[in-house]
Amino acid sequence: MGEIARACGEAQLTTGMRDRKRIIWGMLRVSPATRRYTELSLQQLAVFEAQTVIEIPITTERLTIRRFEAKNLEPFLRFMLDDDSTRFLTFDAEQKTEPGATALFEYVLQAYASPEPVHSYAIVERETDEYVGSCGYAPYEEGVVECYYAVNAEHRGKGIATEAAKALIQALASSTDFREIRAYCHAENSAAHDVALKSGMMAKGMAKHKDLNVPSQLFIRVAG
Repeated sequence: MGEIARACGEAQLTTGMRDRKRIIWGMLRVSPATRRYTELSLQQLAVFEAQTVIEIPITTERLTIRRFEAKNLEPFLRFMLDDDSTRFLTFDAEQKTEPGATALFEYVLQAYASPEPVHSYAIVERETDEYVGSCGYAPYEEGVVECYYAVNAEHRGKGIATEAAKALIQALASSTDFREIRAYCHAENSAAHDVALKSGMMAKGMAKHKDLNVPSQLFIRVAG
């Protein structure tokens, strides 16, 4: 995954897209979140990237949402290698190993400069730039986008997830490209449910994600 270097040619693009499907499937989600991003054609992805990029960084009272940086690898690995942190998430076994998580991290960094950037970002403390978690978004269907948020274990219980999610969701809701922002959360992930509600989303009950068979609680924020 950290291996991706975009190139011309149909065979190379096909291989890159196949790798991208595996990567995005593991990365961009509130559990279980979207596999739809991986199913869009290259043309659709290009349109999405050109029209729906919100302004980053986003700042709040205590936090900054910005691109991942190389120095964030260590705390990112702490999250990925912590079974309790990932138990409601849909990363595969390989991605929850140090080599797999490192490759995932490196891919995201490289993708920022590509025609198909990954919309996954670090959450850091505004004053110290200390990494505390991550958040991001991905398309679900036309006019609909999904978001995700995750906080490292040592920083939970401080309202960080809510503060970051609220800022991200507001930025997405302010975009004219979206009519709806969604979060599909694992049915047992009550902490994620609470964050969604505190961030201004409405609970819509259990819903079947079009790409997954995991029991999901759907939360929605209408844009505008």
